[in-house]
Amino acid sequence: MLLFYPVARGNIEDISLKSSTQMLKKPIWENLFKFPENTPLHSFEFYADSAFQRNFTFEPKASRLRSFEMGGAQLILQSPTGPQTFHSTLLEPSSFSEFFQNHKVSKFPTVFTRSPEPNGKSWARTREIEQACRRLLLDLGNITQFSASYEETTKNFLFANTDTAVQAGEESLAHFNVEFMAHKGEQTRRFKIQRGRTDIESLFSDLEQTLMTREHLEKALQQPWPAPKGKLSVLWSASCVAKLLLHFIQHLELLSRKTDSYEHLKSNFPHLSFQVIDNWKQQNRFDVEGRPRYETLLIDGGKPSILFNEQVPGFSRRNSSREFPITAPWEPALFGKERDSNILSQLGNGLSIHEFEFLGFQVSTGLITLKITEAALVHQGSEGEFIESVIWEMPLLQLLSSFKLFSDSSTPHPLSWSQSGQNLFVEVTASAALSPELEFPGTVPLAHYW
Repeated sequence: MLLFYPVARGNIEDISLKSSTQMLKKPIWENLFKFPENTPLHSFEFYADSAFQRNFTFEPKASRLRSFEMGGAQLILQSPTGPQTFHSTLLEPSSFSEFFQNHKVSKFPTVFTRSPEPNGKSWARTREIEQACRRLLLDLGNITQFSASYEETTKNFLFANTDTAVQAGEESLAHFNVEFMAHKGEQTRRFKIQRGRTDIESLFSDLEQTLMTREHLEKALQQPWPAPKGKLSVLWSASCVAKLLLHFIQHLELLSRKTDSYEHLKSNFPHLSFQVIDNWKQQNRFDVEGRPRYETLLIDGGKPSILFNEQVPGFSRRNSSREFPITAPWEPALFGKERDSNILSQLGNGLSIHEFEFLGFQVSTGLITLKITEAALVHQGSEGEFIESVIWEMPLLQLLSSFKLFSDSSTPHPLSWSQSGQNLFVEVTASAALSPELEFPGTVPLAHYW
């Protein structure tokens, strides 16, 4: 990992996508780090990035478009007098070359140069976003306080150090978010729909699908029934499984920082009926420390497969050149060992949990507190009435070990990895999972319904 020291900050100004792609061309930078043998530098580490972002917000009678770019570089020099760390908001190789030749702090580049804004073609996708919003309004009927936002980011970055030639990497994300209020009698609820991908084009295929049906909306607005209490079968939606999986990876990352805690996790690890694989989409990609991203098995049934810490290659990430690298997943995916094309029919009688909120999560122990916000009774494999909200506390590993059967279809979910002041976009792919027998903390006996 990189070492950090106090530095002076430069002024950041907007630049265009065109200038970014030109300034971060890998071949232009490669010759920059070929120092002569007599250069008085023991070692160096260099990171530069430029992220172009488009934001589109939609309301029924108003819309707004924005675009901007962020970027900069960080350089750490190990010289005979000690380490020095520099930040720059200029990404012109010629300016850095001059600095290296003279090795004078006063010459370190610190200001972006302006370039023309991208042309109107960059906003072609906003029409598709607006169409998706209007279809949703039409499908759902009488709803209020409707707002939607779309964020698209493409980031290019470079890394080099004394032992590593210049490596180029790229990240992208597209995130669509909708919120609105719906009313029926005395029932009022706020609804939220999210879609997100690391493959921007794929998001628009997702938006062509029905985002929410009027039938689902009306059922969610009915007076909820009391929650059943006792041992029953529970079907967890793919969205719920994705949230649980990301929290489990956070638990694994924390315990992987020390050998003792990792060995304790391994010795007390339950049998899990699934595998977790990351970097499974593409090959020949790099993390922010220039290490290749290969398909990596994180969890294999009854054991964690790797120490998920700063030593594992391919998992170094950072928001920008201003932050330090952290270990984080990119696109983890859960693959169940036993799958069924109609998992709801296998449930019989029980509960189908659509959504929950995390009220608490102890990363070190794995203890979670959930608020079940949307769940329905299931009668003979068919969903029925929605139930009231329930608070549920349990060990995360215990819950994951209860999954025995999975849907044979998977969906991606946009989630956030928050650590050390950074929020990184993570696309988690998961399928619905069935827990055949769990002690549910409801309020009425099971015989009330079955």
